Amino acid sequence: MSDTRPTRSFPLRVLAVLWGIVKVVVFGLGIILLVLLLLSYGAIRHFQTAEEKPLPEHFALLLNLTRAPPDEAAEPAWLRLSSSARPTLADAIAAIDRAAHDPRVTGLDIELGGNCCSLTTAEELHNAIQRFRDQTGKPAIARAMSFDGVSGLGAYVVASAASSIELSAAGDFGVTGIALQTPFGAGLLKKIGVDAQFEHIGAYKTYPQMYTRSQPSKANLEMLNSLAHSLYASSLAPIAARLHETRAQVKTMLDQAPFSPDQARQDHLVDAVLPLDARIDKFKGKTASLARYIAEAPAPAANATRVALIVAHGDIAAPSARDNPGAIDPRRLAREIAAALDDKNVKAIVLRLDTPGGTVTGSALIGAEVARAAAAHKPLIVSMGGLDASGGYWVSSHGAVLVADPATLTGSIGVLGGKLSFGTLLDRIGVTVTGASRGANALFDSPTTPWTKPQLASLQGMLNQNYQQFVGWVASGRHMSAAQVNAIGQGRVWTGVQAKKRGLVDEIGGYHTAFDAVRAALKLPVHAPLDIVNGNAKPGIHALLVRAFSKASPLGLAQLPPQLRALVALAHLHRLSMPPIEIR
Repeated sequence: MSDTRPTRSFPLRVLAVLWGIVKVVVFGLGIILLVLLLLSYGAIRHFQTAEEKPLPEHFALLLNLTRAPPDEAAEPAWLRLSSSARPTLADAIAAIDRAAHDPRVTGLDIELGGNCCSLTTAEELHNAIQRFRDQTGKPAIARAMSFDGVSGLGAYVVASAASSIELSAAGDFGVTGIALQTPFGAGLLKKIGVDAQFEHIGAYKTYPQMYTRSQPSKANLEMLNSLAHSLYASSLAPIAARLHETRAQVKTMLDQAPFSPDQARQDHLVDAVLPLDARIDKFKGKTASLARYIAEAPAPAANATRVALIVAHGDIAAPSARDNPGAIDPRRLAREIAAALDDKNVKAIVLRLDTPGGTVTGSALIGAEVARAAAAHKPLIVSMGGLDASGGYWVSSHGAVLVADPATLTGSIGVLGGKLSFGTLLDRIGVTVTGASRGANALFDSPTTPWTKPQLASLQGMLNQNYQQFVGWVASGRHMSAAQVNAIGQGRVWTGVQAKKRGLVDEIGGYHTAFDAVRAALKLPVHAPLDIVNGNAKPGIHALLVRAFSKASPLGLAQLPPQLRALVALAHLHRLSMPPIEIR
């Protein structure tokens, strides 16, 4: 029996060629049209902005915190696909600080919502609002429909810096505490036929336990309780300061929550209850949005010292990984740091990191550029966001000054390696995977074949080597001994407050503290002007097209059959393409 395809007739071949040309032309025209539409949109937005009237002579600055300002790199205006630009957290902090020295600003009008804020974002915003009030004596009014749960705690931490807190009569005061919960799915994985194999270095490197155990280990429980205690204590501090009570007294009060709006007012947790039929505006005058105020910021002073701000958010991918918009590309970030180091006009760098960690190779690639800053005699200040743990701490450890928020989760000096094997599950749902291989370990990374005992032993050997490298790297960056690092390592996660006590960070604070550290490192006056420039590489047309097509894609996960949806979700949870060894 022959495998040769039947030869098509000449007319059919011509039609096939013509059809191919049509597809290429249509696709190319579609790309050109999309680019032209986006460029036209950007031009229209530019002229709309140019035609806007200047800010009024006096106005209240509106802070819309119904959603948290993103703690990520700012995008060029032409790349934004929506008409309403959302200022980044760095932009918001800088604008509030600038407003404190702007005689036009009569006060702050703050609207809070259920999506504001994480504790780290809340503490940064609280501190900025408090600085505004301390420096100006002007009012800051915070309004909320409700304060509910953990997100309500973040919003209330922001509100506690205001001169007056107003709560809608339709809402409630549901700030009841903080909870850290981790699912443990070993039982489920066993039932559905998924083999979870993980090795780790460090008693507190507990990430794999969600796959390998049905209950947390003693070390895991110890760490979770320690983190919860520290995070809650940090969040209670600003509330206690506002109420002029101790944290213990505030905790006792909140243990009785949730409260009605009237009860919250009686307990002085809020100052006013908004009626159902009206929105009370304490500022009798004109207002300006935060985005508008940022857009009209004056140019930096001529004598301002230039500082590059580089923001990195997400998992640290492997250097060989494909583009992933939600992850940190180590090659790209290393190039951004190198460019700032080589730019003679840039006198210092602030590297803002928000990452749970990632690959050893990716972390080492970025960390090498951070370490090069010391050799170049250019201060590189690390500002930690909500997370700067494991691979993130590898990157940070050679910074000149490490700044963490009280609620930052950092440390986690340890390594792990493992995989989920789906062979049994695939067999149960009728999927057969077969093929050919050569080499005893050719299927080492296969998502269908479990590891053998010799392969697990080989993995453990690699982990031991990587852990020693991690400890040695941190020790050289923090000027500690390997024994000291190992004692506070072991994969343990610390809050910013706990990390400072153990020498893992230098200062407690956020963006404001990081730029103060820049001035100190450069021996500048306390209030010396800084020209803060975006050190992130400008996204090109590729990023624009990827975003546009991802939003326009007609293929959605919801269209898949239920069995395949479950399998895809499980695979995405673990990322089948992840390298065997990660630090997170």
